[in-house]
Amino acid sequence: MSIKAVEYFLLNHWLWGMMWGIYHIPVNILLMMLLLKVIARFKIVPSILLAFFSKVFSVIAYALTILVLVYVVKLEFVFPKEIQSYKPINPLLASVYLGIIYAFFQTVFFWIVSRFYSINVGFMAMIALVSNFISAILVYKFVSFT
Repeated sequence: MSIKAVEYFLLNHWLWGMMWGIYHIPVNILLMMLLLKVIARFKIVPSILLAFFSKVFSVIAYALTILVLVYVVKLEFVFPKEIQSYKPINPLLASVYLGIIYAFFQTVFFWIVSRFYSINVGFMAMIALVSNFISAILVYKFVSFT
């Protein structure tokens, strides 16, 4: 796999996230807050703060990554000239990929927070992955992609 393929993958899913995946953000915050409260047994205020700020961090970090790709690497989105050659991605697959990308950046956030507070980064990474996966399924199920 080439670097350009990874760059286009990130750019395409960022575009997807800004169009249809925007619903993923509030759903994921609520789901992560519930998982932190119920499964991790956090108090309500830390679970709200961790869920909100991890999602904000992941969205900003992803956007900054795309800005670096666009302005430094000069990556650009080029729509195919022939519409017949364009093959759209399955909305469920795009939502799941977006959730995995957000979970990666949330794990980075939890790793940074673990330097200051005592949290288990591996457990928090699993919470992030599960909440993003469930969010992707819910967004796919209840949002019309037409």
